[in-house]
Amino acid sequence: MFKKSLTALLAMVCLMIMIGAVPAFAANGPITWGSTVTVTNINTFTDGGTDARGISPGTFGSEYPRMIKLANGDWLAVAAIYDNNGYTKVSWGGTRQQVFRSTDNCRTWSLAATLWEDGRDLDNGQFAQLPNGDILLAMRSVRWQESYQLKVYKSTNGGSNWSYLSTIDEKNGAPGSLGNPDKGVYEPHMGLLDDGSLAVMYANEKHVTENPSYSQIISEKISTNGGASWGSEIYVAWDPGNAGARPGMPVWTKMANGQYIVSFEVCGTQNCNIFYKKSSDGKTWASGIGTQVSTNQHGGPYLISLTDGRLVLSSNSNVISMSNDYGNTWYNNDPSAFGNTLWGAIYQTASNEIAFIDSVDRSVGGHNVQIRFGALTTAYTNDFSANDNGWVRFGGTWNVGSGTYNLTSSSADKSILTPYPSGRNYTLEGDIKLNNAGQGSLIFNVTNPSTGADSLLGYGAGIDSTGSVWLGRFNNSWTQLSLVNTPIATNTWYHMKVVVNNGNIKVYVGDMTTAKISFNDAAYASGTIGVRGGFGNSVSFDNIKVN
Repeated sequence: MFKKSLTALLAMVCLMIMIGAVPAFAANGPITWGSTVTVTNINTFTDGGTDARGISPGTFGSEYPRMIKLANGDWLAVAAIYDNNGYTKVSWGGTRQQVFRSTDNCRTWSLAATLWEDGRDLDNGQFAQLPNGDILLAMRSVRWQESYQLKVYKSTNGGSNWSYLSTIDEKNGAPGSLGNPDKGVYEPHMGLLDDGSLAVMYANEKHVTENPSYSQIISEKISTNGGASWGSEIYVAWDPGNAGARPGMPVWTKMANGQYIVSFEVCGTQNCNIFYKKSSDGKTWASGIGTQVSTNQHGGPYLISLTDGRLVLSSNSNVISMSNDYGNTWYNNDPSAFGNTLWGAIYQTASNEIAFIDSVDRSVGGHNVQIRFGALTTAYTNDFSANDNGWVRFGGTWNVGSGTYNLTSSSADKSILTPYPSGRNYTLEGDIKLNNAGQGSLIFNVTNPSTGADSLLGYGAGIDSTGSVWLGRFNNSWTQLSLVNTPIATNTWYHMKVVVNNGNIKVYVGDMTTAKISFNDAAYASGTIGVRGGFGNSVSFDNIKVN
C-alpha cells in the first residue's frame, strides 16, 4: 500500500507539466527577525594614534555587549567603550565598561554607570545576580603582555554604583614579560549552580609554560560566598593530545533536562569551530575538548536555553543555530539578525521572543551596540478561510476553496509551512477528508523537502481508505513505524492529533482521548509541519493547528 509506484523520473515529468517548475523551499527556521534598537553609539573622535593593541581609539565605538534580566524586571546591558587615547598615551586611559538600564523590556536604554581603572583596558563584561539581589559584574582588566586580571564588581542598588569585590584569577609580570606566548586570562562567564554556589568559567593561557603545556584551556572556579572569594581551578575543556589547541570564550547554561552545557571556540587547531561539553553538576567535566557543533559556527559563541527546552546558539559566523535535543543535533535559522556578528549574545525576553545584542559595524568605523528582536514561532493555526500564505507546495494541484485546503495528488505531493514552528515538544492537529480512495497525512519534523513522494526527512501520520491509521519515517525513503487497522471512509472528515513529546509520538484519530498509535522514535527532533496526499487521489485539509 505504501510502496511508491511511480519512478522519480516519471514523477518529475508529470510535475513539470502540472506546475511548470520545481518550487524552492526556504528553511527559515522558527525565529523571524523584527525591529532593532540602539543601546549605545559612542561618538568618534580624533585620537593620538593606535593603542597597545594597535587599535584606533577614536573609531572603536563600543563592543562585546552582554545583558541580564534582574529580579525586578529591569534589564542591564554592559559594553566596552573607548572615549580616550588609551593608557599608552595618557596614564589614566584605557577601555571602559559602561552599564545601561532598560525598564521597558529592552526597548529603550539609559546610561546607568561607567566603570574604569586608570591605565588598564576593561572588557569582556558579564553579569550575574545573587539570590539576595546583589548584582555582580565580572570583567577582564588588562595591561597587555604585562598584567591580566579577571575582576568582579558588585552593585547593591540595581546597577547604578559599583565597588570592587574580588579577583577570580590573574597573571602579572614586568612590561612585555607575559607575551610570546601570551599568558593571560579572559572572557569570564558566571552563573549559579543547583547547590547555590556561584561558578565562573574563563579562557586561561597560564598553563602554556607548564608541563604538560596547554596554549589555552577553559578553567572554572567556584565561589560559596557570593563571589567574595574563589576556590581551586577546575579544568573544563582542554586537549591532552595537542598543546596548540585553544579552547576559549566559554558560555554555559543549565538545560531543561537538568544538565549543564558549555559552548566554546577551539582555535589554534580547530579553525575556531564551536564545540560543547555537558556535565551533570556543572563542575565535573570529562577530559578533552568535547564535541563539535554540527552547524557552521565559528568563533565567539553564545548559548541560551529557552524556557521550552530548546537551545539557541550564535557565533561570529553570523549564524543562529537551534537544538531541540539538548545539543545532540543542531539546525540553522536561515536569516541572520544583522549583516555581521561580533561577540553577540542572545537572551529570551518573552515566551515567544528573543533579543540578539551585537557589536554592529558602522560606516564611520568601529561598532555600536544594537539589539534586534526575534519572534519565536511556537504556534500556528489556519482554517483556510482565506489563503495558504506561508505554505510551499511540492507537486500536485492545490487550491483554497470553501474554507479548505484541497489537493489533487499524483505522487504523495505535499505542502510545507515556512517559517516553521519548530518546538521540542508540541501538538499538531488537523482535519483530513479523502475525497476518493487513497490516503492523506500530516507530516512533521520535516527538513530538506523537495518534489517527490518520499523526498524529505521527517515523519508522517495518515489515514488510508483501505482501512488504516499509520505512522512512518522519511529519509528520502519510507519506513513504516506503526499501522493500526481502522475503518476509514471517503468523503468523511477525520480529526487527527499528533503529540510529539521527548521522542514519543502519539497519533489520535477521531477519539482524542485514546491514541491509536504510540511509538518511540527520536531520529528527527526538529523541522516544520505540512500536509501530504496520496497516489492519484484527492484530499482536503482544514483547521491545521500547532501548539
